[in-house]
Amino acid sequence: VPLVAAKSRLAGPLSGLSIAFVGVCFFLVTAPGLTISPVEEARLSAHLEQGGHYADARVSVADQAAELVPIMQGLAEDLSARTAQESGSGFGPIAEAWDSLRGRADGLATQMTVSLGIREELLNGIQNQRVAMETTLADESASIWDRRAALRTQQARLMSLLAELDKAVPVSVVRSYVSELEGGVLVPNRQDANAKINRTLSGYSETLMTALAEQRGVSATPPAFPSKTGALDTFAYIGKFAPVFLFAFLVDMVFPLALWSYVLMTMIAHSPQVWKKPRKLNDVDRLTGMRAIRARQMSDLIDDDDDDDDLNGPDGVRHEAPQRSVHRATIKSRR
Repeated sequence: VPLVAAKSRLAGPLSGLSIAFVGVCFFLVTAPGLTISPVEEARLSAHLEQGGHYADARVSVADQAAELVPIMQGLAEDLSARTAQESGSGFGPIAEAWDSLRGRADGLATQMTVSLGIREELLNGIQNQRVAMETTLADESASIWDRRAALRTQQARLMSLLAELDKAVPVSVVRSYVSELEGGVLVPNRQDANAKINRTLSGYSETLMTALAEQRGVSATPPAFPSKTGALDTFAYIGKFAPVFLFAFLVDMVFPLALWSYVLMTMIAHSPQVWKKPRKLNDVDRLTGMRAIRARQMSDLIDDDDDDDDLNGPDGVRHEAPQRSVHRATIKSRR
């Protein structure tokens, strides 16, 4: 600032740019430092919301798979009734064929019924895991970085439960069973019975195929766990934390520049006037004993000579005007 007050050409821009650069550096450190923890919490909260949507989609797919269970139970009951009807007149080849089909369907229906109990346990575990993750994030007694580590572990557990849920209902076994039904059965020397049985099995196959066609997977990939929040990541949330960023901007940038400006203006106002050095005499000045004067000073001297004639009174006595005396004194002081 003293150099700027002394009218140094480079001191002003360099000092102003230095203060602005330092202010920007402080702002880039202060603003993220004040908001990095809240921003990390906001990012984790957004991740939990995305993870919740993904888990809901996976559960919806599992619900569709569970719809196959009552269909298989209905097929097993229908085959049991047909077996009992056919064996009423004796347990012959046709009754034996129906009983074989009944046993296969009954075993698959029992397996799928058991899977419903496992599915319910997994659904409860998934729901409890999601609640635990929400509770962990809301626990302000722990630092956000400790909560982050706990959430990463809990998410891995949630993904494991979802994978087990996909396998709870054996959809692949049902697809294999549909292939068996499409293959039909063959009772020796009973073409009429073969046609009747295979027609029934074809109806079962179409029913299961329709149910399987309605099964759709989750196209979206599971959301990746967010990386740690960096300093520059906080500026993506500048709108949400605008008061904090504005405070840091005022303290780190506006205040130093304003203080520098006030000090500079004060020093300029109170600094002593610097007079220019007198012009050095040249050879002509030394020989003639005269010194060159400026054009304005020459004009003032000519005006003085013209005014001297006007100041002679009628009695021949010269009268000096007070204002002109002041003007001459001013010119002499300039010389």
